[in-house]
Amino acid sequence: MKAATTWRLRLRAALRYRQPTDAAWPARLPLAHTQITGAVWILLGLGATARLLRYLLRFPLWEDESFLAANYLERGFAGMLEPLLFHQVAPLGYLWIELALVKLLGFTEYTLRLWPLAAGLGSLALFAHLSHRLLHGGARLLAVALLAVSYPCIRYSAEAKPYGPDLFVSLVLLVLLVEWWRRPRQIGWLWALAAAAPLAVVLSYPALFVVGGVSLFSGLVLAARPRWKAWLPWLAMGVGSALAFLIVYQQSTRNQESAELAWMQAYWQQAMPPRHSATELVRWLAATHTSDLMAFPVGGPRGASSLSALCAAVGLAVLWKRRQWGWLVLLLAPLGLNLLAAFLHRYPYGSHVKFAQYAAPGLCMLIGLGWAALLAATQRNAARMRRGLYASLGMLSALAVGVMVRDVTHPYKARSDAQARDFARWFWRDAACDGELVCLKTDLGLCFSAETYRELGWAATYLCNQRIYSRRHAAGMPPDWSRISAEWPLRCLQFRAGTWPFDQTAFENWLAQMQEQYQLVARDTYPLPRFDKRERTLLTIDYIDMFKFVPRRNASAGITRRRAEPHR
Repeated sequence: MKAATTWRLRLRAALRYRQPTDAAWPARLPLAHTQITGAVWILLGLGATARLLRYLLRFPLWEDESFLAANYLERGFAGMLEPLLFHQVAPLGYLWIELALVKLLGFTEYTLRLWPLAAGLGSLALFAHLSHRLLHGGARLLAVALLAVSYPCIRYSAEAKPYGPDLFVSLVLLVLLVEWWRRPRQIGWLWALAAAAPLAVVLSYPALFVVGGVSLFSGLVLAARPRWKAWLPWLAMGVGSALAFLIVYQQSTRNQESAELAWMQAYWQQAMPPRHSATELVRWLAATHTSDLMAFPVGGPRGASSLSALCAAVGLAVLWKRRQWGWLVLLLAPLGLNLLAAFLHRYPYGSHVKFAQYAAPGLCMLIGLGWAALLAATQRNAARMRRGLYASLGMLSALAVGVMVRDVTHPYKARSDAQARDFARWFWRDAACDGELVCLKTDLGLCFSAETYRELGWAATYLCNQRIYSRRHAAGMPPDWSRISAEWPLRCLQFRAGTWPFDQTAFENWLAQMQEQYQLVARDTYPLPRFDKRERTLLTIDYIDMFKFVPRRNASAGITRRRAEPHR
């Protein structure tokens, strides 16, 4: 009994919540509370401005967004349970939110990015609150600045992918946990966490790692301070999360996994730790933790995030030195579970910062804490420490301004995306004023290259831009075949990928069949070169073929009575 009591006392001391003045070193940084609060509001305003600006600039959809967005074009809510087109995987909750917004507000760039934007702005507010509970002084300011101005956090707040919402979901769970940790007797926070955790599992795949870390941490706190009433919401959180995961897995995730797991494992091989050699594993861990995983505020592959990794390591050392084991469990448990999933080849670890958005709160706090500690170690007096902090905050703020200037001057991810949208605007919106426009794929059901609309490429961007800029397609209306005449010609459009096989024989058969009723008066091909985002490397050339028809005098106008059968 005495040994058990001693164990609990030690665990209680290790996991005790400490006020922010004790949680961040150094605490002697000479900044008044009003100065810190004002600086936090300025940083939040700067981060919100950067996110809103990028959203309002209405970047053209790029291929990664289009791959997922193309699944909303023809499917309903039940269709989101099936394997997704273009090798995509996404949590069911995210898909349903996006589809609901599309059905309510229409299929546009703004609508597709509305949920990520709301999540991005909400993340700023939640992180400001979380940092207030856990950090103090310069460490808090630097952590808030890091999350507010980091390019990945800005980008994924205005991109139609689930990574920005991953950050928001993670922060909701962490805020609820910390509020309960501060006052363990108020189990209402734990009940709120029990309600939020199953929903988080539905909304975000990496939320599983956060829920696992939260469950571990709260279980340790309860073990140190036995309160039997508090075990009930803890059990409810575990059972509810497990049931939510099983239901979503059975209905949706399993279907995506069966279709894409092998492809994803091969595609993200570099994000899976090597299991055959301890030496290779150490090298992989070192490379991973100095590359994209730590790209806050910026960074990249091949050690480009080494400075952020150094600050995070210093932050860990500070927590270790001060024996704040609760912090270590809280911040590292989700990453540890992610690493375990990567060992099992079920979820990538590192490789790209988008997969680490759920870990951004913990990483930004660690980097901010380490940065503040380095300032304290190198600047021996209060005035120099203050100047160093202001210089650091100024540099981070300049980064956000630079991101905004770049977004205004180059409002696209790659120029090829802007050119593809410009073509869609010209053809589907402007050219619709003097003729009937028909797409072979979406209107006639004709596909002469199955890989084009199944494998990765730019066909998804073509389909999404068509839906956005064609009023008829946006309204779900069929072509008006009765209007076709010499004055109102029929124009048929075909997207042809330069990288996939094309059934020329089947295409020629369709063209010959068309000319039995219509006279082909023009045939044009528009090349769409695709360059990388730096516009240095030509990736491929796609083509838009346009065929202009007018009715033959001795043929009935209208193809609806004799539509060609789709070529599968």
